[in-house]
Amino acid sequence: MQNLKNQIQELDELLDLTHGQLNTEVRVAMKLKIAELKRQADQADALTQGKIASEALRLLASLLSVITNVITLLK
Repeated sequence: MQNLKNQIQELDELLDLTHGQLNTEVRVAMKLKIAELKRQADQADALTQGKIASEALRLLASLLSVITNVITLLK
């Protein structure tokens, strides 16, 4: 469980580091989703942890996709 919480925290920190590359609506939506994942992780049993981890990975993939697209556009 602690590992899942750490991964979600790292995702939150990554979002903070890249906030300048995201518009406000996207950043707020991602912050809300991360907060929801943190709440779910606090209450999760072993079965639910896999689902939460999967959602966190999808959010990370979306964030990396946006960042990659922005970097490509800036070149």
